[in-house]
Amino acid sequence: MTYQEMESEIMSFPRFGTGPDLGSLNQYLELMDHPEESLRVIHVAGTNGKGSVCAFCESILRQAGYRTALFTSPHLIRMNERFRIDFQPVSDEVLTEYWTKVRSVLEEGRRLCYKPVTWFEIMFLISVLLFRDADVDYCIMETGMGGRFDATALLHPMISIITSISLDHTSVLGQTIEEIAFEKAGIIKSGVPAVALDENNGAFEVLLAESRRKNTHIERLSSEDVTILKKRKNKIDFSINTSYYRYVKLTVSGAADYQVYNASLAVISMKMILPDLEQKAVSDGLLYMKWEGRMEEIYPGVFLDGAHNPGAIAMLTASLKDERKQRLLLFAVCSDKDYSDMIRMLADISWRRIYITCLSGERAADLSDISACFRRYTDTDIVRIADAGEAFIQALHDKKEEEALLCIGSLYLVGEIRRLCESQMELDMMKSPGRPGVKSGK
Repeated sequence: MTYQEMESEIMSFPRFGTGPDLGSLNQYLELMDHPEESLRVIHVAGTNGKGSVCAFCESILRQAGYRTALFTSPHLIRMNERFRIDFQPVSDEVLTEYWTKVRSVLEEGRRLCYKPVTWFEIMFLISVLLFRDADVDYCIMETGMGGRFDATALLHPMISIITSISLDHTSVLGQTIEEIAFEKAGIIKSGVPAVALDENNGAFEVLLAESRRKNTHIERLSSEDVTILKKRKNKIDFSINTSYYRYVKLTVSGAADYQVYNASLAVISMKMILPDLEQKAVSDGLLYMKWEGRMEEIYPGVFLDGAHNPGAIAMLTASLKDERKQRLLLFAVCSDKDYSDMIRMLADISWRRIYITCLSGERAADLSDISACFRRYTDTDIVRIADAGEAFIQALHDKKEEEALLCIGSLYLVGEIRRLCESQMELDMMKSPGRPGVKSGK
């Protein structure tokens, strides 16, 4: 079976289920002899920052000498990105092999009249089977959308981590912060310690109530516990000072303040499960962590960030307001997102020019609607280009050397730009063998 055939088969499954029910998924795990029960899992839920927290945890553990597995979503370009061993995406051959194994389990389930699975549940089944066979020390597993009825809720973690919670997927998870927090709190297990970010928005009180109901400890991290010491070019020095954990100076790569809080969640969580973890593993794990699409600098001054809801945009713009530099914005968004609030916050930032574009697929927001929304909040020059690749290339040509170009609004946009850049790099390598490079557009 080829990778393309595998991808086509998996993509034919429904994206979402008909209702909350993990019993049927558990039946399939039983057919697989419950591979998830042999895994040592760090379980991560939240609205924003899940992927970064997972990556920070993975990097710390790998720096400490452990063999790791990482399960995240969504993927930006290829499905392999969701399944990593020692941070390397698995090969096409391995992914195809494990899809074949899971497919045979699904066929047996169909014969037994089990309820059909969804696309994400297939991803989950592949991950636990693959990670068990890889004989890793720790698995870092990210939820899909929610927590309470997420496929990953069937895991038996060592620790549960809940990141920033804000309004997103409101049609499924609830209309208020408290309702969404209740869904995310579903990963809290009886007797399993938890760590959560308290943003004074009502979410932590819900998480605390759930931890008490489950008779388990939840470690609270607030903004007062974290101090940004110094911001340098693409690095931030910070400290953590809670009642149990104190780190005088740590450093993360990148320019986004929100990564400091994601890193702090990871540090506290890793120290809770590994009290003797060495300082060097923590420091190096944070410093060397790389995570695609989160204020990722792909060319000098060109950044990709998958911020795709008001909460994520609020954290991103908070990092930008103190910086005095000219910028260009490239923006695209899905139609089911609250993009009016996102645009209102982005309009508070000084942009020399704003490029807006469309995403591929039926979820793409209408270009005219996005343009009209920007016009309500800003008189900045706006350029509309329907094709995301063309919009990126034109913005790249327009960018001055001292300016920053930020491409934000959707992880789908991040994926499209990364795909374009990889294609350009392959073309450059074919033109100049042995001298890889990427055209700057200037």
